[in-house]
Amino acid sequence: MEKTQRHLREIFLLQLAIGCLVVVLCVLGVQAMYGFAATPWVSAPVLVVALGAVIGVTWMSYRATRRVIEPMDWLLREVARWDPQRPDTAALAPANVPAAVQGDVRKMAEALHALGQRLDTYVTRERDFTRDASHELRTPLTVIRVATDLIGHDEGLSTRSRRSLARIQGAAESMESLMSALLLLARDSEVPLETEDFDVREVVEHEMEKVRSLLEDKGVSLLLDVQAEPVLHAPPRVLQVIVCNLLSNAARFTDAGSVQVRLLQDRIEIEDTGIGMDAAALARAFEPFYRASIEQPVGPGLGLSIAQRLGHRCGWPLQLASVPGQGTRASILFGARNRDQ
Repeated sequence: MEKTQRHLREIFLLQLAIGCLVVVLCVLGVQAMYGFAATPWVSAPVLVVALGAVIGVTWMSYRATRRVIEPMDWLLREVARWDPQRPDTAALAPANVPAAVQGDVRKMAEALHALGQRLDTYVTRERDFTRDASHELRTPLTVIRVATDLIGHDEGLSTRSRRSLARIQGAAESMESLMSALLLLARDSEVPLETEDFDVREVVEHEMEKVRSLLEDKGVSLLLDVQAEPVLHAPPRVLQVIVCNLLSNAARFTDAGSVQVRLLQDRIEIEDTGIGMDAAALARAFEPFYRASIEQPVGPGLGLSIAQRLGHRCGWPLQLASVPGQGTRASILFGARNRDQ
């Protein structure tokens, strides 16, 4: 708004200069036509009065224009103070709007205040629901996990029953990972996540074991290629959830070939030989509930979306490369601030 004020001053100064120039030229023109002796009324006092009138009119026009734009100037200053992550619209509440702000500007301030309140309510409701739902769902998931562990100790189970039990356990673990991810995302962005030093390889190997039985039932190989063993100072639970979601996604859409996890110093790559995606599907891969193929087994449709959001929270961007019919490669890129130097 300061730039607008400066431009406004420049415009009125230019108008003043033009007005004064016109007065002087008129006086000189009259004198040139009739001569000074024939126009005794054209004297210095008259010229001063004419210039003063021009200056006065210009100044009053400038002040009137300033009064017109001051309400918008105030509104723009208040909006400029907002934090994009947490806009504070309290200053735009009707009780806090100056009395001089009237008309369309006051209506705009009230509309922005109402919009801010609605957004705050929506964000709070979404965060509370995600947190409460995640906590509530943990109880039945814990019951399922304990019950399946007890059933697993029954030596009389057939091979088929053990395979079914493994699927139940895998599904329960996936749901627990989803609940953990939702709880992490429900946290306020200003609340720091708990960080510690940890080996990336240990996290990767633990998550690989969760999907191994599912891939073995399909005859798909699960491979680990360790080219480096980075140590991160970051939230290990976040990396667990991201790797779990990417591995589950690869296992769900791969029916033959292999799923290979490649561990490098600055990234983790998870490459499969599944159905792949074309350019249109790849562009929408991170959208919630989007699936590249409805013919594949139905999943929650949130894996890639949650992985991307968690990666963004920790400074780990995700990259996808895919070829239809050949497979997909997902990469977790570690930020420089996370890598062990």
